Amino acid sequence: MKKTAIIIIVFFVLAFAGIMLYGRINNQLVINSQTTTESAARFVSSTITADGAVTAQDQATLHFQTGGKLVYLPLKEGDKVYQGQTIAQLDTYQLQRDLTTALNNYRSTRDTFDQTQTNSQNNYLQAQQYYPYNTYGAAGIGGTAETNAINDVVKRIIDQNQANLDNSVIKVETANYALQLATLTSPLNGIITHEDVTVPNQNITATTNFTVADPSTMVFRANVSIEDIYYISEGSKVTLAIDGLPDKIKGTVTKIYPSKVTLANGQTVYQVDIQSDELKKLGKLDQAGTAIISTNAENVALVPAWTVLSGQYIWIDSNGRPVLKTVTTGKTHGNEIEITSGLSPDDKIITNPQSIPSLKYPML
Repeated sequence: MKKTAIIIIVFFVLAFAGIMLYGRINNQLVINSQTTTESAARFVSSTITADGAVTAQDQATLHFQTGGKLVYLPLKEGDKVYQGQTIAQLDTYQLQRDLTTALNNYRSTRDTFDQTQTNSQNNYLQAQQYYPYNTYGAAGIGGTAETNAINDVVKRIIDQNQANLDNSVIKVETANYALQLATLTSPLNGIITHEDVTVPNQNITATTNFTVADPSTMVFRANVSIEDIYYISEGSKVTLAIDGLPDKIKGTVTKIYPSKVTLANGQTVYQVDIQSDELKKLGKLDQAGTAIISTNAENVALVPAWTVLSGQYIWIDSNGRPVLKTVTTGKTHGNEIEITSGLSPDDKIITNPQSIPSLKYPML
């Protein structure tokens, strides 16, 4: 009996100690909400929505190099235009007079140059220089030295005439170039989509614009946020909702521009071109719309990069207790890193793992 009683007492003592120890450990395993911060894993959506507008890949905005009086405006917005066709022209009266003056100066300079060449060949220039040297430079100059000095003078005269001729040619070319710049011609086949002025015989500035676009190169240009651009690739399928069209149309991403652009609202985005045969048939340039783009990311989560330990572990909150999960990482985007496997949408990530006591916790 006595031995049995001792065994029973020992059993209860051990049981009580075990309960106390479990309670102590259990209390240590519970996450202190005051010292830890949690965040749900943010999974990349299977589709990305981006606003944009219908535009032409081949288009050009033209303007004159200088202002002036607009005297010729043969086309209106919406008119067809062919490559090389005149779109607008400035008054060229003064420019034509400048070209005529430059040509006259060239003719006069050319005659002088030709005469100088002839005189040199016939030794007239040498003879013209002999008297000055004979009169003013006779002392110490004679024979070969005198002949060399005269030849040097003749050479400089010919060089000066050549320089004058070259300058007159340049002036003719510049005057002719200025005359050409007074006419705007279309660099492509297309239509006039915009003109800052609608009637001629008015003064315009160098900022007056004319836009030509080729409708056969029509695309929808979507503005994709910096965070989403990583999950779009050429060939991604797209559903387009275009303002004014009753039904959605299908398209495909054909180009992703490498540089960021800043929109009028200050947002920085990457632009993506989406082609669609239906769009070319039904769409109009400058129509606004929305693109729903299928992503190339499936079950990819984005988490703060500092929460990933040793490149493969993340602390999560499992019913109030920290659990270390093994994960597979992908690309890093700024302060975030991709988790391609190991997390579920319900996981709550502990974003300050340094607050967890240094105990051995279960690992999944």
